[in-house]
Amino acid sequence: MRAPICISNRPWSRGRRFYGCSHLEENRCNFFQWYDKEEDNGVVEDLKDDLEMLQIKIRKFEIENKELKELVKSLKAKSVKRRNKAVFYKLAFFTSWIVYVLVKFGL
Repeated sequence: MRAPICISNRPWSRGRRFYGCSHLEENRCNFFQWYDKEEDNGVVEDLKDDLEMLQIKIRKFEIENKELKELVKSLKAKSVKRRNKAVFYKLAFFTSWIVYVLVKFGL
C-alpha cells in the first residue's frame, strides 16, 4: 500500500510534507515519515514568510475596515443631524406661516 503525501498544519511544522498512512486518522496504522527532498529546501521557510506577510496584510485591512466603519458611523450621525435640522426649519416655516395667516385674517 502506498502512503499519500500530506501537508502538516501543526504550528511547529506548518507546511511541511510527510507520508502518512491513509488510515492514520482512524488509528488503524501508525505509519509516518517526513517527506523531505532536496528540491524542497527553503519551501517551508518561503511558505512561512508568505504566511507572515499575509497576516500583516490582513491586520492592515482589519484596521482600515475599523476606521471606515467609524467614518460611516460619523457620517450617518451628521446626516441625522442635518435631517433633523431640515425638519426643524420646515416646521418653523410652517408655524410662522400659520401665525401670519391667523394674524392677517384676524382668526
